[in-house]
Amino acid sequence: MMVLGFRTDPSKPRYALVRKDGAGLVLVNAQVETSLPYPANIASAAEKVGWMYREIERIFRDNPGITRVVIKTNEYTQSDSKAKRESAYAEAMLLLFCSQHQVPVDVKIYASLGTNSGSVKGDAEARVCRTPKYWDAKMADAVVAAWSWARTL
Repeated sequence: MMVLGFRTDPSKPRYALVRKDGAGLVLVNAQVETSLPYPANIASAAEKVGWMYREIERIFRDNPGITRVVIKTNEYTQSDSKAKRESAYAEAMLLLFCSQHQVPVDVKIYASLGTNSGSVKGDAEARVCRTPKYWDAKMADAVVAAWSWARTL
């Protein structure tokens, strides 16, 4: 059983595949793909959502053990931007995909993950691990999101 942690981004969404291995948790994709950068020729929100849907299909096809998805959603404020709206579209696409395939989904903010933007990288490393390349707060968000459910397996 594996949990997909997902963190949207207007240009390069990140994802983490975490599974329980004995008493510990393993970041399955630590050494391989962790980001889904939009191709340069895709500009509109509709094109991005369509492309991302196909990528999510591929991830599920390549990792048949995914039993749950946890999305780290944006922390919304009064000054929301176009980038946050586009991120919300990707989240909605993932929710739809999971609904169509009977995969349970949780949507969480930092408070429900027991972390915050300033400490999420350290928390992700302590709870699961970090990627050797391209480690950033968005990837840490995906790791902590997956950890939040995987620890209960």
